[in-house]
Amino acid sequence: MNNLKRLFTAAISVFSLASFSADAAFINFNDYTTSGYGNQYKSGDATSSADGSTLTLTGNLWVSLSEMFNVTSDSTLYFTLEASGVEAEWYGIGFDNNNTITANTLFQLGGNESTSANQILAYDFGDGAVDFAINVGSAFTGVFDRLVFILDADSMSGASLAFSNVEVCNDVAGCASLAGAPSAPTAVSAPGAGGLLALSLLTLVARRRLKA
Repeated sequence: MNNLKRLFTAAISVFSLASFSADAAFINFNDYTTSGYGNQYKSGDATSSADGSTLTLTGNLWVSLSEMFNVTSDSTLYFTLEASGVEAEWYGIGFDNNNTITANTLFQLGGNESTSANQILAYDFGDGAVDFAINVGSAFTGVFDRLVFILDADSMSGASLAFSNVEVCNDVAGCASLAGAPSAPTAVSAPGAGGLLALSLLTLVARRRLKA
């Protein structure tokens, strides 16, 4: 079906988060002020939607929001990604602790340039809105003080990237991302690509949304 982009398993396990754990809910971006991350706020803007469900990046910028995140092996990171304009060098998301780029806690989701971040590469430019569910815990655990969003577009102009319905769940039963879904995400085994870590199993589910 053309609304199902891909299902695959690649390497790592599950994110958890102190503030969005037992009673998980979508992050309301209107409750936060984003900051430039890792000296990579080069140009453009980061804006949230009126209802706070979506963070849109335009230009060439990496941003983060500050919150305490307890990363364990019992959480799943959900979000919807949509790129527009022109294809950027890379699109990413991840966690950090010191405002210094740490590739092994970042994930490259797509783009036309290879990086040393953990490779997922499930998003092809032109896909439209794609839902992700990433289990990450065997890559790293610990307490992190920011969530990072990446639109890297050094050599082009006109790139845009939107993150919507971002949620980190410990308990599937209480996960807003799965509430009312016709069925829970399903994964099948497939090889994963390398990052800085020797990765073994990461479950990722990405499905194309039906366009109106």
